[in-house]
Amino acid sequence: MAREQKNPIRFVWNGIGVGEAIDGKRSALEFLPRCGVISAPMKIKGVIFDMDGTITAPYFDFNKIRDEAGIGDIDMLDYLGTAVGVEHARVTAVLKKFEDAGVDGAELNHGARELLDELARRGMPTALLTRNTRRSVDGVCQKLNLKFAITVTREDGPHKPSPEPIWDIARRWGAEPGEVLMVGDYKWDVLCAKNAGAPSAMLTNGEPVPDWASDATYIIESLAEVIEIVEGRKS
Repeated sequence: MAREQKNPIRFVWNGIGVGEAIDGKRSALEFLPRCGVISAPMKIKGVIFDMDGTITAPYFDFNKIRDEAGIGDIDMLDYLGTAVGVEHARVTAVLKKFEDAGVDGAELNHGARELLDELARRGMPTALLTRNTRRSVDGVCQKLNLKFAITVTREDGPHKPSPEPIWDIARRWGAEPGEVLMVGDYKWDVLCAKNAGAPSAMLTNGEPVPDWASDATYIIESLAEVIEIVEGRKS
């Protein structure tokens, strides 16, 4: 069920980097929008997927990871961005342990194979955008026989919720950000799309809809609903 919106805004992408914001500042959660114009929804030309909890069945317990790392209620990657030396190595080792276990136990989420096959049949390009490492992504894709036109990991540049990965994927597809759909199950996926001016579909995985999902363009209970979005049948 799509989130009810009034006067939907499409942010027209012009290739300007985040660092060129007027005040010269950039934040992990706030980015200045580009040219805001009133527009009808654009045709979807490609679909970007999160990995854990979206393409794969939910695995990571982020609270457990933070507790073991002893960093409190802080985003793991934000913490790693400021940690140095021995502390950086220690927290990285904790995260690697959980990511390796995630590869070993990786299973496809319900409906993922069918959706990816249908998008491939339609000639719709797909990308994987994750905050995991390239090593983790390659391991999961090899184990589950997954293939994406583009895979973007945290080592490839700014990570979610920065809009830059979506901008880069859209550019490589010759599309506007408003023409690519971000599908994910967590707030970073929704914020990444919002910051980029792209539509998003928040997958509930049978869980209650959290407050932050109000920023999602669509709320979906199953991956099969992505086809309805692509076809323009989901309002």
